Amino acid sequence: MSVRAVWIVSLVERDQRNEVGRLLFARTYPTVEKRAKILDGEHYVAVPESQLFVDGLVAELGLKFITSKFVESRDTCKKIDQKPVLAVPLSEGFLWPLVVVEQLGILYCCLPLVDQGTNPRPPLIQIPGVAAGVSLLYGIVDFLGKLPTNTSETNPKFADLYMYLNHAAPFGSIKDCNPDTVKAAINSKPSTQVSAQKQPAWKPVLYKGKSSLYFAITEQIRAVQYDSPKSQDVWEVFGTVACMAELEGLMPQVDVTLTSANAAMSAVPLDHQVTHPCVREADSDILGSPSLDTKESLTHRRVRFTPPLGMFMLCHYTAWVPELPIQGFYQMRGETSVDILVQLKLSDKVKNSFTHCFVQLPFYHRGPIINFEQSTSQGSLNVSQNDSRVLVWNIGQKFPSKTLEVSLKTTVYFGEYSPKTSSAYEDPFCVGQNAYAQLYFKIAEFTHTGCCIDTKSVQVLPNVKCKITTVREYVTSDFKIWNSHGDAQVTFSPPKQLSR
Repeated sequence: MSVRAVWIVSLVERDQRNEVGRLLFARTYPTVEKRAKILDGEHYVAVPESQLFVDGLVAELGLKFITSKFVESRDTCKKIDQKPVLAVPLSEGFLWPLVVVEQLGILYCCLPLVDQGTNPRPPLIQIPGVAAGVSLLYGIVDFLGKLPTNTSETNPKFADLYMYLNHAAPFGSIKDCNPDTVKAAINSKPSTQVSAQKQPAWKPVLYKGKSSLYFAITEQIRAVQYDSPKSQDVWEVFGTVACMAELEGLMPQVDVTLTSANAAMSAVPLDHQVTHPCVREADSDILGSPSLDTKESLTHRRVRFTPPLGMFMLCHYTAWVPELPIQGFYQMRGETSVDILVQLKLSDKVKNSFTHCFVQLPFYHRGPIINFEQSTSQGSLNVSQNDSRVLVWNIGQKFPSKTLEVSLKTTVYFGEYSPKTSSAYEDPFCVGQNAYAQLYFKIAEFTHTGCCIDTKSVQVLPNVKCKITTVREYVTSDFKIWNSHGDAQVTFSPPKQLSR
């Protein structure tokens, strides 16, 4: 898996000339280019000069020329969109498959080598270099970090990028894109010790110091509530387990058990587990006996892995929980002024201690909020500092312990709305009574499924004494409560007769 070239292009306009597309970095690999010329034969399209490449790229993206002008290679209906892979038109032909990743107005591009040749074009799934190229580009993004908006090609980070590419893709052959591993290899001193075991390429530096294991479980919920008999509320819970292992030795092995046990409800199986490539074995057992109550049964997922350097994502999982953490109710009526009622009830199975908990009420296709009358059972109500058409209800860190309910009743008055002069985003669906409330919360040291690390079950081979630290958090990913007096966006489930 090799790449012919790597480019970094800024889309930020420079000076006042409205020029889009500035080359910040370019690296070509002549040895890989010779291989491409042999493989493609008469259909070979050479890597162009840097400025020609930038001009072709911004033209293909429709950023340089008038987009109302029809360009057949870009706008034809016969063109199959395969982003992030593009075909850049040049005078000799198309430069394909160009992998492009955009981050904060900067394009990171690479051109993988197609071992089968580019004529005819093979399916992308049959080109290993495309997936490797995406990994390389995201590795570059992580290595460079957040770049200033007005960055230039003289930024010292680009000088360090050459060193990164020398280790990550020597002579264009992609080896290891992990920035932590590459940085460790760059900063380490060569070892003169001879080891009986071969040191893996993904672990070029051995750790020396006190042994420790750090696990961070982040569980998220995505939910939509309608308060309508025609539409059922839907939600899903998913989580990640991040790990950082500082262990001495060449290939230490760690065994960890993920336990799903919530004392307030039945055991929740952790389904669809996706693990890191370093995981050697993963199994699942539901333990319990007929004599035990269902709530006492536990669901276990055991994972055995050889940890790489730095922080990494050990696994992802999904789970189904029987009820929502917070049940919501939202009513809104009116035009130039609206009457609002929001009611929230916390489940008694959820920890009543929040790092933050607030509700945002966005109002699209309306003027700015000029005044509001509030009546809240708890918390404070303010206009968002970022958008004058958004109300923010800050609930606080706890719901009332007796009722576990909070409510908001308010009347909001809007100023004059001018669609022609407004530059704010307008949701095309949220017109009139079509509106929603967005809930945000974070609970530390809690997961809805009860997922946790059983520290007593952690085993490290070779056997060493290590410090084990675990943290958990439960946060909202996307939690909407639609206005019960308006329409809502729902997914349509076709009848069984149609699905046949």
